Amino acid sequence: MPILQAVITTAITLCIPLYAWRPPAATVALIAVGTVAAVAGVARDSLIPAALIVGFVAMTCSLALTSLYGLALATWIVVGVFSPGTQLAMLSAIVIIVIGVVSGSIGFAIRQQNERAVMLATRLEATEQEVAEQLRHERDLIADELHDIVAHEITIVALHAAVLEHTEDSTTRTQSQTAIREAAVQALTDIRRVLGMVRGEESLSPERVPSRDGIPGTVADVTRELTRAGISVTTDIPDQVRLPSTSLVALTRVMRESSTNVLKHATGATNVHIALTVQRGWAHLEFRDDSPPARTAGLPASGYGIMRLRERFRVFGGSFSAERRPEGWVVSASLPLES
Repeated sequence: MPILQAVITTAITLCIPLYAWRPPAATVALIAVGTVAAVAGVARDSLIPAALIVGFVAMTCSLALTSLYGLALATWIVVGVFSPGTQLAMLSAIVIIVIGVVSGSIGFAIRQQNERAVMLATRLEATEQEVAEQLRHERDLIADELHDIVAHEITIVALHAAVLEHTEDSTTRTQSQTAIREAAVQALTDIRRVLGMVRGEESLSPERVPSRDGIPGTVADVTRELTRAGISVTTDIPDQVRLPSTSLVALTRVMRESSTNVLKHATGATNVHIALTVQRGWAHLEFRDDSPPARTAGLPASGYGIMRLRERFRVFGGSFSAERRPEGWVVSASLPLES
C-alpha cells in the first residue's frame, strides 16, 4: 500500500503542471487517479492535494467538468471516511471539504475576472471598430459635400470665367458674371455648412436633401446652369414626386453630378434630356446628352463623384451606370423605394 500511495501522490503532483497545457485532460486524469485511490483504499493522504486542486479545475475547466470533479472528490471523501482501512476522521473530512470549497471559490472568482476582462476587451474592440466606422462614414459624407462644391460650383465659375476671356458681347458677359457671382455665393454657403458639420453644428445624416426644393428644385437649378452654358434642357418629370429621403438625396446627386460632367467633359453638347419614372416600387432616372466624342472643357477629372454614386446605389440595392453611346453620354440610375 505505501508504494501505491506514493504512486497516487506522484500522479496527483504531475497533474498540476498539466493544467498549464491541457486543463480538461489534467482534470480527467485526476478523476481517474482519485477513483483508483478510492477503490484501493489509499485515499486519505491524497485528499488534501486533491481538494487544493479544485481551484485549478474551477478556474480552467467548464462548469460540467468542474461539477464532475467535485462529485468525484466528494465520493473520494465518503469512501475515505467510511472505508475501514483508511481511518479518515470526520474532522479531517470536514477540513478537506472546507479546503475544497475555499479553493473552488477562489478559482471561480479568478475565472469570472478573466471572463469579465475578455468580455470588456471584446466590447472595447467592438466600440473602437464602431467609432472607426462612424468616423469613416462622416469623412465620406464631408468628402461628398466638398466634392459637390468643388465639382459643381467651381466648375461653373471656371467655365464662365473662360467665357469672359473670349467674348466681348455685353449680354453674354453679364450672364457669365451673374453665374459666377451666384456660384461663388452658393459655394461659400455650402462651405460654411460643411464647416458646421465638421464642428458638429449640423447633422451628418445621409437624409439631408442637397436641394431646398427636392427634385423640382434640383431640375430647375440644373436647367438654369446648363441653359446659361448654351445647352437646351428637356425634362420628363412627374408632376407629383413623392420619394423617401434617402432616395431623394441619391437621385438629386445624380442630377447634379451629371450636369457637372456635361459642363466639364461634354463640350459640344447642345441638348440634355432628364427623365424620371416611378413605378412598381422603383425610381428610374436617365440623364443623357448629345455631346460628340473626344471633346472636353479641359477641366481635370477625378472620377470621385461617379465612384461614390456607384457605391451609394449598390448599398441601397439599386443600379447605376454612366457610359458613352454613339448619340452621347447616358447616365442611368435605378433605386428601390423604401416602404
